[in-house]
Amino acid sequence: MDKAIIYARVSSKEQEAEGYSIPAQIKLLQEYAHKNNYSIEAEFIDVETAKKAGRTHFNKMFDFVAENKTIKHIFVEKTDRLLRNISDYALIDRLIEYSDIKVHLVKENVILSRDSRSNEKFIFGIKALMAKNYVDNLSEETKKGMLEKAEQGIFPSVAPYGYLNAEENGKKIIIVDKQAAPFVKRAFELYATGGYSLSTLRKKMIDDGIVYRSGKSFGKSTLEYILKNEFYTGIFYWKSRRYENASHEAIIDKVLFRRVQDILVNPYKSKSRKGLFPYTNLIRCGVCGCRLTADMKKGKYIYYRCTGSKGKCNTQPYLKQETIEMEFERLLDGICISEDLQKIILQGLKDSFVDKIEYHNNNVKQLEKQIKILQYRIDQAYLDKIDKKISEEFWLTQTKKWIAEKEDLAVKLLSSQKADSNYLDNANLLLELAEKASVLFKLKNADQKRKLISLLTSNCSYNDGKLDIELKKPFEMIMKTVKTGKWLPGQDSNLRPND
Repeated sequence: MDKAIIYARVSSKEQEAEGYSIPAQIKLLQEYAHKNNYSIEAEFIDVETAKKAGRTHFNKMFDFVAENKTIKHIFVEKTDRLLRNISDYALIDRLIEYSDIKVHLVKENVILSRDSRSNEKFIFGIKALMAKNYVDNLSEETKKGMLEKAEQGIFPSVAPYGYLNAEENGKKIIIVDKQAAPFVKRAFELYATGGYSLSTLRKKMIDDGIVYRSGKSFGKSTLEYILKNEFYTGIFYWKSRRYENASHEAIIDKVLFRRVQDILVNPYKSKSRKGLFPYTNLIRCGVCGCRLTADMKKGKYIYYRCTGSKGKCNTQPYLKQETIEMEFERLLDGICISEDLQKIILQGLKDSFVDKIEYHNNNVKQLEKQIKILQYRIDQAYLDKIDKKISEEFWLTQTKKWIAEKEDLAVKLLSSQKADSNYLDNANLLLELAEKASVLFKLKNADQKRKLISLLTSNCSYNDGKLDIELKKPFEMIMKTVKTGKWLPGQDSNLRPND
């Protein structure tokens, strides 16, 4: 009897609490094992978001397989239960190729192994890619909800030292920390005299009794960050944009802040403009690993250079935007996608779309249910207040809390709807790529080019005057086919889809 292990996952604590998915997955996989005469040696279950690699039991599963060489089978419900990012995909791919593990995608009726048809592996990669894009879009739309909050003048994150995050009438706001604010103001006033260095000011503040957050160490870098933070004047930055309509109370005035900046030396850094500079933060410096940023010279020439975030890095020549364009155009010209391969990509998109529908609908259903529960609690609490079953104070406290929670869930619900639309945009982009890869890049605007590069590449680096581009696995397979005329050894070479 062959040995196997089971892997199951749900993407939220709420799903686990309601028994939404895990029991169904485990039951399906156990029945599959029994039917096909496999012995289940272990079960690994994750209940957490999988936006990034590093899931607890996902990693434990790899360790278990490494220690138990006789286990050659992993059972999972379907692709999106196993993968939620490209890093996971690469790990599973290496496990299949180098450890001779077979991955059984039970609901999809697919077994991935060394001997799998190349189209099955390619579809597996496409589904992993699209699942990653959907999760990224969901995260991006949540960030947009926070951006809307910023537009209202409310800083949508953790308040800096001197302020506290609080709630007022069910809305999250930022208020002055009456204990910490005097220390902040005192630090600005003392440094503005010009009689203190950061080190001597730090010592002075400690002697005066300053207590940083939760008793954490109050270092020189922390003090410098405070002195450079315009937030204390009633202004904040969010996503590289300046908001002067901030609703929080200023601790110091702008004149004092400017005086301190003159002493500190200019703390401001230029902000990249993605619309004008489409390749900022997409390319890494091959020397120090920092991202490249861009500058415009003479009002029309755009050059990219290392940000030097880890220290001054000037060993590399500037990179012209035209050079980047030519390299990506050359790369896309080399992606020759046959009609058979187009069919495989289309099949991968169809399968991924089915998974996305289920994931999206479940997510929306859970959010709507939680909103409904909170609304019921709010309504019931009001009736209890009228009937004098609860006090006015308790009603106010709980209602504010529930309204705030409901507002957060509403943002997530809207984000989920927008992520659904963005998923379709990415799927359409991949479809266009399959149909006309060689001309697609030249027809796109800056924002579209950026999306296309993000979809295609896993890493871009600039070193010794050359741009090195690494494709994501599905597209890397296409390039290997173009160069060699065949797929991996032992696999079919014509990429025909399954009948």
